[in-house]
Amino acid sequence: MRSAKFNMLNRTALIIALLFCSIAGDSTADAAADAVQNRAQSDPDLILINARIKTDNGWREAIAIRNGIITSIGDNESIGKQRGLKTEVLNLAGRTVLPGLHDLHVHPLFAGLEQFACRLEPGGSPASISVALRLCAKNAKPGEWITGGNWVSASFNENRQDKFFLDRLIPENPVLLNDEAHHSVWVNSKALQLAGINRNTPDPKSGIIERDKNGEPTGLLRETATRLVENIVPPASADLRRQALILATNQMLSYGITSFTVASVRSADIESLSTLSRAGLLKQRVRGCIVWAPYPESARTMGEELIAHRALYSNDRLKFDCVKLFLDGVPTESHTAAMSTPYLHAQNAAGSGASDSGLLNMDQALLDQVVTRFDRAGLHIKFHAVGDAAVSEAIAAVAKARSINGYVANPHDVGHASFVNLNDFPKALEARTAWEFSPYIWYPTPIASEDIMTAVGPERMLRWIPIKDALDSGALVVAGSDWSVVPSVNPWLAMETMVTRQKPGGSTETLGEQEKITLDQAFQIFTENGAELMGQRDQVGSIGIGMHADLIVTESNPFEGPVTQVHATKVLRTLIDGKTVFDANRPPKLTAP
Repeated sequence: MRSAKFNMLNRTALIIALLFCSIAGDSTADAAADAVQNRAQSDPDLILINARIKTDNGWREAIAIRNGIITSIGDNESIGKQRGLKTEVLNLAGRTVLPGLHDLHVHPLFAGLEQFACRLEPGGSPASISVALRLCAKNAKPGEWITGGNWVSASFNENRQDKFFLDRLIPENPVLLNDEAHHSVWVNSKALQLAGINRNTPDPKSGIIERDKNGEPTGLLRETATRLVENIVPPASADLRRQALILATNQMLSYGITSFTVASVRSADIESLSTLSRAGLLKQRVRGCIVWAPYPESARTMGEELIAHRALYSNDRLKFDCVKLFLDGVPTESHTAAMSTPYLHAQNAAGSGASDSGLLNMDQALLDQVVTRFDRAGLHIKFHAVGDAAVSEAIAAVAKARSINGYVANPHDVGHASFVNLNDFPKALEARTAWEFSPYIWYPTPIASEDIMTAVGPERMLRWIPIKDALDSGALVVAGSDWSVVPSVNPWLAMETMVTRQKPGGSTETLGEQEKITLDQAFQIFTENGAELMGQRDQVGSIGIGMHADLIVTESNPFEGPVTQVHATKVLRTLIDGKTVFDANRPPKLTAP
């Protein structure tokens, strides 16, 4: 009623002013018209009222937005008085408004394409994998590649996961299936034949071709060896890539993710990202990290040339100012994450190329040189460093760069950091290195409770993903899903499990209980901290006057219910620059055909 009364008075005043001006003469009329126009230009485009809004200064009822910027915050009455003739008003009826969320490590194109591929049940048994593969083979054309995933080695009995398992199901079509970590692939004999891989094929640098006791390839390829087959798989069409990217980014919007970092960008990805962003179909604020590697086979498709031409693909919401460096692998049955102490049962480590303590992809001298060069150029560096030995190497390289280049405002980040030596936390703080953890890979998922636990042992799992240690050190801490390594990109699941260290919804089992943090800390990691690492903290990350209106409206307030229900938080609306980009009442297509 207040708003209706206010508008009626507003219109009455306008009519009186115009009548006066018609009597007073043309000059006065022009002045009045200008005043009306100026008023219209200063009116908010959008007002949110009757809400629970988490702001820089506590909870408020209403906010006003003009040209994508938050101009006022207050109570319903004070904000309502700003309503103009063209102002849209959303009455949220007590719903919660929060700042948009940031995912600092995601692979949206992979995640989208996998939903159009042959999909295996996460952690599925050999029987369920067989059922899925038979269906995929039935729908495939003769000789067509069958690709997909994801499989977990712990689901198989010893010596059962090999090329012959796939050959029995799909003998004529080449098959390539990703593992749960996307660091190994499983292929059949047809794929090995097409790739020219046999007992005489040497392991590539930082890669492993698994072999049986007779030296024959088993069908499991690790790390860089995966490219031997991946490089001969026909690439997805431009139309399919477009569909996949739109699907994945819309799914992210449905969870309230308004900014994200594409953790590995190669030449095949950058054009799709750029084209969709320029067309307004990729709506979030995005940073892309271009993969650089020292291997000749990589230089043709990623690295120097792509980095040099990065500005050609950038725009206001998309930047490629980040370089991705892979330092090691993963601590699964492959034993390729670089650890400071040997894996359990290291003598049985899979693959002839794996050492007892994993693989390091670059020696310290080369890494120091590369990091110093990119740091001097003002580029952000994201390290893939899972094992504690790789983490130490990354921090040492940043420290070396700082000693040569001096202070650089934007911190680099160590991605994953699943295992960290305690003495590296103060070193990282001194070098201004941020920590990026992946709290989605959580107990009791098979990758954690079976693969990783079996590889490293229960003692090292006590400090697995050491978020609290990192926060206590005073360093910047952010989070990334690593989707599609994980089944869901849902950040609310991650926030809850960072607090409970339990299965979503609560469980009697915990993993790394000493690394629990508070919900306020978890939320800050996904908002303010994420914005800071992406170089956007002056624009987004919290709700305050002068900030961009990147906002989410949730059905319930995650801060008021039990923490074990945070994972179920439902996003009703997502806004970027004050424009609705996701509406649960009119959702875009969120599933692949």
